Amino acid sequence: MTEFELLSVPIGLVLGLGITNILSGVIAAVRNREQVKLHWLPFMWAFSFMMQLMTFFFVIWDLNVRFELLGINWTWKYYGPQMFHSVLIFLGAGMILPTKRDPSADSLLSDFDKHGRLALIPLMLAHLAAWPLNMYLHGASFFAPANYMNVVCIAVIFVGFKSTHRAWQAVASIAFAIIFICCILTIWSRPGHIDTPPQRDSVQKVEVAL
Repeated sequence: MTEFELLSVPIGLVLGLGITNILSGVIAAVRNREQVKLHWLPFMWAFSFMMQLMTFFFVIWDLNVRFELLGINWTWKYYGPQMFHSVLIFLGAGMILPTKRDPSADSLLSDFDKHGRLALIPLMLAHLAAWPLNMYLHGASFFAPANYMNVVCIAVIFVGFKSTHRAWQAVASIAFAIIFICCILTIWSRPGHIDTPPQRDSVQKVEVAL
């Protein structure tokens, strides 16, 4: 087992638990559909969280490709920020859908207003943290396309979190899903997606002890 394979296990567990929480929420919502009225809005955000969690696997894979090219070993100063980033997404994924029925909520939408909407806070923080992490870990430039898209995502998430109007909440949830899917297809799911990948011959190998 390589160093990356070993260290990616805890991050993979966090991401996997996030996916499990979302699927458990979907199952619970369907099972309680006679007591709790369903609504598409929380499911739309849950779908976006699923995409976010699965895309993170590509992110850490891309980072490992970069480290191999640069000859950098994984240390806590690199591993810690990645773990923190994955935990932020996990926290949001755990709150977006209820896994147990709240007696005070008669619909999935009312539960979203009371609890699920808070999931958008760690999601915003994750995209906010992505900008400096892209530069620190991936060597991206300040004006890299991925950084611009993180700003767009933050703005859309903020509208979905802050707005009390259903129409704006709906627009934000749909817009974020569309934007994120477009980003997955273009810049967030392929090697070198953050910025131009380094060339092995153009860098000096860095030796760091774990």
